[in-house]
Amino acid sequence: MLKKYRRYLPLPENVEIRGLGEGNTPLVKSDRFGSLYFKMEQLNPTGSFKDRFAATETALIKAAGIGAFIATSSGNTGAALSAYAARYGLRCLLFVNEITPENKLKQMLIYGAKVFRVKDFGITSELSAPIFDRLKELAEESGTRLVISAYKYSPEGMEGVKTIAYEIVEQLGKAPDVVFAPVGGGGLLSAIGRGFADLKQNGVIAKVPKLAAVQPELNDTVVTAFANGSSSATEVQTTTSISGLAVQTDIDATRALLSVKDSGGFGVTVSDDEIRSVQRSLCEEEGIYVEPAGATSVAGYRKAVSLGMVSDDERAVCVLTGHGLKDTSANSGGGSSVSYIDITSITKELIGAN
Repeated sequence: MLKKYRRYLPLPENVEIRGLGEGNTPLVKSDRFGSLYFKMEQLNPTGSFKDRFAATETALIKAAGIGAFIATSSGNTGAALSAYAARYGLRCLLFVNEITPENKLKQMLIYGAKVFRVKDFGITSELSAPIFDRLKELAEESGTRLVISAYKYSPEGMEGVKTIAYEIVEQLGKAPDVVFAPVGGGGLLSAIGRGFADLKQNGVIAKVPKLAAVQPELNDTVVTAFANGSSSATEVQTTTSISGLAVQTDIDATRALLSVKDSGGFGVTVSDDEIRSVQRSLCEEEGIYVEPAGATSVAGYRKAVSLGMVSDDERAVCVLTGHGLKDTSANSGGGSSVSYIDITSITKELIGAN
């Protein structure tokens, strides 16, 4: 990915690239909606789109001669940074919030990162702000950097994420009409918007597709602000259970809001229950297993179709951000329970053979 799109990225020629095969994820046509495609970002090496950020950021850290870094994460960023830190021989210290799923913590640890769960982190801006300030101080005191997957903090690393837009156009052969992306901090949608803007500026596409921001109702920093005509995102006290989208502060949210406006796009909010229902239906109807945050874009698409915000014949892409195996907690949904039976009970009728 980094070598292929190097001319679009802030990577000097002397920066060594040691990728893990990130990027080039499939674009899969939906079997249920004729004009819908899924960008399968859950198939990146560590199971999420964050690998694009981590690959870029760690290459730059290594080139700068820095041997260790500290970072914050709600899950996927930590896993990605841990893997690429191992790849580049860097020490990685991660500070995570209180609702980070255990599977994501285990993934960070297996790569050798040092992980610390911080009390009250990620609940409200009042509680989180002093934590951010202290981590920035620690980075300065130790001569390293604080890595956060957001343009506000790590703008060069975030440029790796915009390659999603390049691949969508290459795989479709043209720009789609609309792209649905989940919004937590806002960096993903912002990066995709930057990618399409690059392609328009270079004459690859004639028009940037509409960008649709999809958020949980319980962490609505962007969508209502957009509907109200505001020029900035709204900070909230988040209560969503959707890991990865519980970002109550305005990190890249205003940037995402402006990206939606510039593209002529729109916003959609969905409930946590709607998200988990779509997560299950993606498994049962499409054979695609993503974590709840990864299903959020599809929940937004389905709601937009039902409300007449997008038509059936518009070519739409939903970005699926993370693999379902990253969050297998009981409240992330699932099908029927496993049945235990004696071998003598297995009959043709039970199997339903033709």
